[in-house]
Amino acid sequence: MFPNAALLGRFCLLFISISLVACTTDQLPEPDPGDCANVMPTYSADIESIIEQSCAYSGCHLGDAPGVYNSYAGLLPVLESGEFRNRVVDIRTDPNMGMPPNDAPTGRPTDLSEAQIELINCWLAAGFPE
Repeated sequence: MFPNAALLGRFCLLFISISLVACTTDQLPEPDPGDCANVMPTYSADIESIIEQSCAYSGCHLGDAPGVYNSYAGLLPVLESGEFRNRVVDIRTDPNMGMPPNDAPTGRPTDLSEAQIELINCWLAAGFPE
């Protein structure tokens, strides 16, 4: 049926062999032992200023929205429930639910920097020390 059936067979065998070798040598990158290994953030030294600039202001978490975040004690319930991680880290890019909100007042951030997110992640991973 095919004039070069032997050639076609060799090509298919070569293709399958290359595909199998390529699949067996794929490796996921080694997991990073943690960007937090050398970072020990605390609320008062590192996180408080981020919260004050992005969360604890009039019209947001300083009276109107659920929670008053101008103190560690005010923030603690949302830290313990996991809601803080969810809204600030997990769904931060969601325009309606992510925090800080996209409709933040002029002069207030609508996004946190990657460095701030990394610092918050390390703080949360450490059990959010005060």
